[in-house]
Amino acid sequence: MKRKLVEDHTTMFSPTAADYQEATIEVLRRPRGRPPGSRNKPKPPLFVTRDSNMSPYVLELPGGVDIVDSTARFCRKRSVGLCLLSGNGAVVDVTLRQPSATPGATVTFHGRFEILSISATVLPPGATAAAAAAPFAVTVAGPQGQVVGGHVVGPLVSAGTIYLVGVNFTNPSFHRLQSVDHESGQEGDQESAEAMLASKKSNKQS
Repeated sequence: MKRKLVEDHTTMFSPTAADYQEATIEVLRRPRGRPPGSRNKPKPPLFVTRDSNMSPYVLELPGGVDIVDSTARFCRKRSVGLCLLSGNGAVVDVTLRQPSATPGATVTFHGRFEILSISATVLPPGATAAAAAAPFAVTVAGPQGQVVGGHVVGPLVSAGTIYLVGVNFTNPSFHRLQSVDHESGQEGDQESAEAMLASKKSNKQS
């Protein structure tokens, strides 16, 4: 480069053609997307806590036991109620009360039967006798393909391992519902009583 002295005693540099030939331009481009390693990072676990009075239960019963009695004893021991939703396995010598039969009559089916469906509600200890009377209801299939069902009367003996699936509840609330006519009558009586009280108050004020 040629050096040139300016009057204010500062040094100026004038680039030559050779300097332009040696100069290079470098362009830095910003990479697109997320930076490396930012994806697939482990996320912190999410914990959701809820207060619930119900939880699922799976009961395994061995062969040769009474399913009704075993379920009732389990509920008494845990002080919980249990609502059975489904079950599988085989039972022997089923005694049922069928809706189509004579009222109060029972029918006993001898042999081995596969459980197609089973349902029951076993209330926790302390429930009223009327509310606790919730019989087991089953539908079973016989070896020739016959299907029978009804409310279980007496023991329901397992022919092998039985699996029952249900949910438990610890604090049920009981409500006695009235008929529509009775409810409307109660509402009318309540309105009449309120009207009488209002008239008495107005008479006293006058």
